[in-house]
Amino acid sequence: MSENRKNVILLMEDDEVLRRYLAKLLRADNFEVYEAGSVNDAIEIAQKPRLNLVIADLKMPDDTAIGLMKKLGELHIDIPVIIITAFGEWETYLEALDLGVCDYLNKPIEYTEFKEKISNVLSKNIKKKRQRIK
Repeated sequence: MSENRKNVILLMEDDEVLRRYLAKLLRADNFEVYEAGSVNDAIEIAQKPRLNLVIADLKMPDDTAIGLMKKLGELHIDIPVIIITAFGEWETYLEALDLGVCDYLNKPIEYTEFKEKISNVLSKNIKKKRQRIK
């Protein structure tokens, strides 16, 4: 991946105010951001080949981030996922880990920590891609 190319993030959050706020902060930090207010919209966007990361709210009106991850798996779409939630249930966390979630963040979100988690996941994913190329 070119160092000058923007990382592309899909932000799935049903709270429109929070979604727009986080997207604005991410864009200010030079990320390209697609926004989705539902799992169905996120699935459609996730099929874009340039996507580097999905940040998904756990509970959505039409499904959950777990459902999103299962659908991505069925479509053979391998994109790292960070889940954000106001409902930090242990069972859900374990199920998300089993499905391959990269990280889990509880609301309220502190942007510095949020950005750090994003950077960590993206840098791990770049290293993985480089190893596959060798």
